[in-house]
Amino acid sequence: MKVVHLTRNDFYIVLGAAYKALNINPKLMEVGVLRGQNAIAMHNAIAQSTTPSLTLLIDSWSVEVTKGWNSFEGDTPPWLLPQEAKNEYYGGSVFEQETYDRLYAECIENVKALPNVKIIRNSSIGALTQIEQVSGTNKFDLCYIDATHQYEYVLRDLMYYQQFVAEDGCLMLNDCCFSPTGARLNFGVLEAVGNFLKRAPFRPVALTSTDFSDLMMVRRGSKLGDLLDELFVQNAISYVEVPDQLLPAAKVIQGAKRTNISFI
Repeated sequence: MKVVHLTRNDFYIVLGAAYKALNINPKLMEVGVLRGQNAIAMHNAIAQSTTPSLTLLIDSWSVEVTKGWNSFEGDTPPWLLPQEAKNEYYGGSVFEQETYDRLYAECIENVKALPNVKIIRNSSIGALTQIEQVSGTNKFDLCYIDATHQYEYVLRDLMYYQQFVAEDGCLMLNDCCFSPTGARLNFGVLEAVGNFLKRAPFRPVALTSTDFSDLMMVRRGSKLGDLLDELFVQNAISYVEVPDQLLPAAKVIQGAKRTNISFI
């Protein structure tokens, strides 16, 4: 696995180059969409090299999502931030459905210019039976999982959504590291990925050396994985190669001038 000094958008650009080399017009899926800004960035960056043939967006845009943020009954434990701490990020009270309806409307407006975009307004699990019906396919070249970030939910999404990843497809997640902020928000993405990689035929390819790190995973032995490794090596991309088994130890270290990832 390569720890790279890149951004999420850089990952999309590299993926676009790989899809072009493989003669793929990629089908894109995002689970957990919010305002649609990442979907637009994903499409536009990949479109620099090849034309995405489909973008499927899945999100419940529902107040029900708050039930997955804290498994403790009663008061929030002192080591976690109260759920109200997310109000600014969501642009309103996380306990009011109006907030999510407004986000949905913003998303519809933001992504309306994307070609062949399909939207499923449902939870990640509720959407499983709708995906092929709405999109016309059950295989995607890029699946970006960004729904509820607690351990059990992330692991469940990964276990279910791996079936939708094409043979030469990519799974991506963000917030895949341990950080003080993530810990206060009860994030369990990194822990879920560590478990998933023991259960499923995927391997990590690259991790951004950033706060709220992004991770790329591919099927073991896939052409896409080999090509991505080659693209990182042959281009002017700074990286450090670490054993895949170190991924669960990834921890954000805030230096004086930049963020780095430590495995100590």
